[in-house]
Amino acid sequence: MTALLGWLVGVVDVAQFVPQARRALARRLLPGGLAGLSVWTWSIATVQGAAWIVYGFANELWAIAVPNLLITPICAGILAARLASGRPGD
Repeated sequence: MTALLGWLVGVVDVAQFVPQARRALARRLLPGGLAGLSVWTWSIATVQGAAWIVYGFANELWAIAVPNLLITPICAGILAARLASGRPGD
């Protein structure tokens, strides 16, 4: 039961980033389309995801590592789009 709960949490964790990623992808080329996104927030989320990957694999906690293999590139993509938008960081 614990393993199932871990995977359920992993799915929900990935799902929380998908709406923002879709919105950022759709608005990335619009002037000011990503203005409300924080560089710091997405930098921290990217580093955090990478840390969870390392932790999960180091401890054989697949329900932690695998979802973060999806989350981290999503966060990095949002961060890259935000940085490419040309607006100074916040």
